[in-house]
Amino acid sequence: MIFIIPIILGALAVGSAAVGAFAGIDAVSQMDEAKKRGKSAQKRLDSARQSVEVKVKATNDLAEEYGQLQIKTKVETIGSFVDLLERLGQRVKQSNLEFLNGLEDISPQQLKEYKSQALEAQELVSGGLKAIGTAYGVGQSTIGLVGLFGTASTGTAIGGLSGAAAWNATLAWLGGGSLAAGGGGMALGTLVLGGITVGPALLIGGFILSGEAEKALTKAREYEAQVNIEVSKLDAFRDFLDQVQQRIRELEYLVYSLNARAIQGLIDLESQPFDFDRDGAKLQRVVLLVKALSEIMKTPVLDSDGTINLLTENLKVKYGTI
Repeated sequence: MIFIIPIILGALAVGSAAVGAFAGIDAVSQMDEAKKRGKSAQKRLDSARQSVEVKVKATNDLAEEYGQLQIKTKVETIGSFVDLLERLGQRVKQSNLEFLNGLEDISPQQLKEYKSQALEAQELVSGGLKAIGTAYGVGQSTIGLVGLFGTASTGTAIGGLSGAAAWNATLAWLGGGSLAAGGGGMALGTLVLGGITVGPALLIGGFILSGEAEKALTKAREYEAQVNIEVSKLDAFRDFLDQVQQRIRELEYLVYSLNARAIQGLIDLESQPFDFDRDGAKLQRVVLLVKALSEIMKTPVLDSDGTINLLTENLKVKYGTI
């Protein structure tokens, strides 16, 4: 009977330690899951960001390429076209206005606009512009608990003692009583106390760890949700950049093909003295090509809202077959 107390306390210590251990194991598992979820989410976010960065660079490179084509077309093709019209106007001894009145799809105002575009592009070329981061408290609580309910081997309530006497009486009570009384004494009490303090420590520590693990897992799930939203936005932005690239390529091809035909027309017109009856139709075709080039190049790919300019779709239809 005299060892019932240490046996009961020891059993309670082992039980609480086991519960705490299981709680701790589960907490570690949750921590691992939280860590895996966080790493996986971060990996997906980094991958999406990297993909968008690559796409942004490719889009910028393509836009710069299209811009260079525009500058070259304005300087060489539109500039040559304006120069040709001015020389032809002087050659037929008519004012530019009278001469241009004989042509369709062009006016003196348009000629000034073309000349301004060519000069502006030339200035860009001249300027070199290419683009623009508690277990001690549990032990103290156990001592306090014994002090409230235990009785020293002297028959005196432990709570009524103080200092070393209270401490020794507590250890003896935990050991089933003093050696003189047939108990385990202070030595066994010390062992029991170790179990008592370790058991609850593991129990409470396990629950604390479990609580922290749940918090970590909750935060990991919240972070996953935020990442999912962010990745969706990045995916949508990447799709938008694909559309922008597609539209730039379409316009670039259109400008390239129209420009090639305009250049060839200018070469033909410059190859021999101009005769309006013979070369009027050729000049008219060049006028139409330059008009198309001018309208395409002054129409931005993106509108003021940052979306693809719907006017560029119309340009493909309008000038794709001329």
